[in-house]
Amino acid sequence: MKQADRAFFPNPATRHAYFADQPVAELGFAEQFATWALRVQWTHIGTGKQRSLVLQGAFDALDMPEGAGLVADLTDALTQATGRPLSIPCPKWRVLTSDEARILMFLAAMQTRDGTPLAACDPAWASRDAKSLWAAAQRLAIAFNATGLRFGMTRMGELPFPHAMPRLH
Repeated sequence: MKQADRAFFPNPATRHAYFADQPVAELGFAEQFATWALRVQWTHIGTGKQRSLVLQGAFDALDMPEGAGLVADLTDALTQATGRPLSIPCPKWRVLTSDEARILMFLAAMQTRDGTPLAACDPAWASRDAKSLWAAAQRLAIAFNATGLRFGMTRMGELPFPHAMPRLH
């Protein structure tokens, strides 16, 4: 592996750590944007099957026009794969919930390609019935990666982005 690629494929010792009650302002832009997008989709659409115009505009600004659809697919898959209601608060909530932390760890593991997604996911997501969740999460992680939005960059020395969330909603 080339030296420049090492930052994008961290070793298992530097796995991403997201946890409940973690301030969103401590996260990097990719994590904040993903959290905000899931919250907007969850709050304004409910079932996750429709696309949000607010999300579409935000993803268009990031030059990722397919992003709103990918978030809608992920929320739909999460609803189907989880046998309980998920705790996804309104977009203005300042800390992560345990469900959001699990989703971020899952998306980050999809980006690192080090074989950790199964270890990072909720046990309910590991069943054969959750195939659509894995596919939706992988497509979203790849789209984020393609636009330069990498999860876990604050653990690699990038500064947090404390003013991102208030500007996004």
